[in-house]
Amino acid sequence: MATEPIPGPDQWHQPSWKRFAGIVALFALMGPLIGAIIPIMLSFGELPELMQIGSPLKAFGFIFAFGMVIAYVLGAPQALVTGLVMGFWYRRTGAISYWGAVLCALAALGLRLGIMGPPHFGGREPLSLDNHDYLWLALGHLMAALACAWLARQMFVPVRSSGDR
Repeated sequence: MATEPIPGPDQWHQPSWKRFAGIVALFALMGPLIGAIIPIMLSFGELPELMQIGSPLKAFGFIFAFGMVIAYVLGAPQALVTGLVMGFWYRRTGAISYWGAVLCALAALGLRLGIMGPPHFGGREPLSLDNHDYLWLALGHLMAALACAWLARQMFVPVRSSGDR
């Protein structure tokens, strides 16, 4: 029985556009979904006022639907930029870095806030810097970047242990 040769270190990482597309799609689609967890949890403070809609299930559905729409509207550009950078980084190095994902997510958030200004809804005043909303915004981005980087490492980066060669 013939055995396959053991791949050398230069053959471990072979750049693939399919993996690049998968990493970009993972960050762009899952990032806002994961990042929405914090705003949706913070919205539960509004639940007593939203109970006027009807049942608690309707109020929860409204919070969830509104939170998801806001997460994708506000978070999709940053998630796409982070996914593109991490996809190109993977094509170049063959690795997904947690630090790279965090720094890229924060840079994309800063770029978005610098270009478009702070988010505001329905004619309300933009978020002011004296409240904690920016902290939650940054934590949502960090949580999404770390979770997507972990998922990308699990799905796209081959294991390079001595037993798998």
